[in-house]
Order: sequence, then structure tokens, then C-alpha cells
Amino acid sequence: MAKIALPLEILARLTEFPAIEAAKTIGHGSGAYTDYKAVRSQRALFGEIPILGTIVSSEGKLDNSYRFVHGEIVGCGGEEVDIAVDPVDGTSLCAAGLDGAVSVVALGVRGSLMDAEETYMHKIAVGPKARGVVRFDVNPAGNIRNVAEAMGKKATEFTVAILDRARNQPIIKAAREVGAMVKLLPAGDLMPAIATCMPQSGIDMLYGSGGGPEGVIAAAALKCLGGDFIGRLDKALSEREIKRSLDYDVDESPMDLDDLAGGACAVSITAVTDAYFLKGVAYRGGRVYTETFLARNTSTYSINRSCRDLSRHNWQKYIEPDESVVRNRFLR
Repeated sequence: MAKIALPLEILARLTEFPAIEAAKTIGHGSGAYTDYKAVRSQRALFGEIPILGTIVSSEGKLDNSYRFVHGEIVGCGGEEVDIAVDPVDGTSLCAAGLDGAVSVVALGVRGSLMDAEETYMHKIAVGPKARGVVRFDVNPAGNIRNVAEAMGKKATEFTVAILDRARNQPIIKAAREVGAMVKLLPAGDLMPAIATCMPQSGIDMLYGSGGGPEGVIAAAALKCLGGDFIGRLDKALSEREIKRSLDYDVDESPMDLDDLAGGACAVSITAVTDAYFLKGVAYRGGRVYTETFLARNTSTYSINRSCRDLSRHNWQKYIEPDESVVRNRFLR
């Protein structure tokens, strides 16, 4: 299989710096502040990366937050790639000082990642042992039983992660009725989807509806890790959640892993706060520490731990000259 030519250590910059900047907003109570810091820093970094990238999937349009625009061109020139991006998945978690916030980006060869405006997506993610098992024409209880059986587990030994939203109550109820353990997520379903491929995470399945861009990135990561993912966009659900009509068409056909991430891809995820198998940004002794998950193509990944003195790092030029102005803008 072809590879994304961009070295992973360069790809990592696209999530490390946004995570470092977003970490400055931990516990400050404003998701808008977190979004601003992360998007601004990530956009600056894209200007240094040798790619010609098209944003095909991005977060923020539905809630009018600071964001990348669908169709936006980024990079300083080079390999043509599709980009699915969420500068911070879990802005509310970061704003509240809770675990689970990450900065994420996925690159795919041109034409390989699902190209769509932001829409809510029904999702099911599982690890390698349950590849090909889940289907949308099977009810939640049936899917949960089938995945547990494929993994050689009893339902009572099985954990399903589900976003704690009213729209997901039927799935929560079904999981409990079959005896599965349920991990309710206050926000952020990207990392739990990927965690299904990490046996030490304790997550066997991600089920329910959430953000579409996170679904595309999760699919790209699961493709690298040998897991499985299916998704289906839902325009009516999106309009109910945001209480207004969408001005674009939505393809609501069921999508498998290849529909969402059909070619060679590479993924970078840096934790802002502690997130499952990644440690969050930490400041100690004038240095900043980060952990980044990096993956490309099939079944290859690494976790990079970095330590930097940002006062001497070239990223310093992108930091706000007067942070108090930004803080006053968002924290009133």
C-alpha cells in the first residue's frame, strides 16, 4: 500500500503545538477560548508543512466556533492530501479541566477521506477481533452481543462507550439490558473509538451518534490499527440538535471503513488533558511535556513523548504577543 510521504515527526507538529496552546486554557471555562488558541496555532503550523492539503472534514460549523473551513487549502506546497481535522476534540472537557481532550489531524492521499460538511454521524467502532461484525441493520443489543462473542467475552465482561446524550438513550438502555458495562462519555468520542484497539484501555466498543469529523479521523486511525468502523450521517438529527436547517445536502448512506478512509492515511493525536492511553500536556521546570499518538497505514503506530523549552523554540513566534487581550476577549 502507498504511504503518505510526509514524515510522522513533521505531522506531529500539527497537533503538538495546538495541544500546548490549548492546555493554557484548561479549566478556564470557555470552549471558545480553547478553540481559538488551538485553531490559531494549528493554522500557523500548516503554513510550515510541505503539503498541499484540502480540508475535507472539520469541526465547528454547527456551533459557529472558531474553525477551519470545509474546502480550505493549507500547507506550503508539496504532496496533495485530504485533511480531516479537529484542533481540539473535547473543548468542553478542556474548559472544565477534565480528562479526554485531544488535538487531532488525519491526512489521506487525495480523494481518500470522506469529503463532507460537518454533520452528526451514527457510529460503531470496534477492535481487530470484531472486524466485519457490526452492521446498522442489526439492533444495538444484537451488535453488542455479536462483538462480545467475536472477542470471546461474556456480555458482563464487555464495556461499551457511549456519549451521554438524549439521542443515545436507546443504545444505553440496550447495552444495560444485555448486561454490558457502560462508560458514559460527557464529551469526546474520538479517543474511545481508537481505544477499542488498545486492550489496556478497557473499552471494547464505541456506539452512538456524535460529530462527523471525529468519525472520519477515528476511521483513519482504526484503519491504521486494524480495527473496524461504520458510520452514517444524519441530516435530520443534525438539524434537531442545532435547532436550524442545514444549507447543504447530506449523503446518508451507510459507510464502512473504506468509504470513510479509503486509501493510505496517517494520523497524529496529542493529548491536551489525560486521554485514555495518552498523558496530557504538563509544564515542569520551564519545560513542556507532550505525548502524541502517530500512525500510518495498517497496524503501525507509536507514542512519542516530547520535552521542549518553548522559550527557545521557533514556535514562540506564533504565540500571542499580549495574552491578556485574548483572555479578556473570551473570559468575561
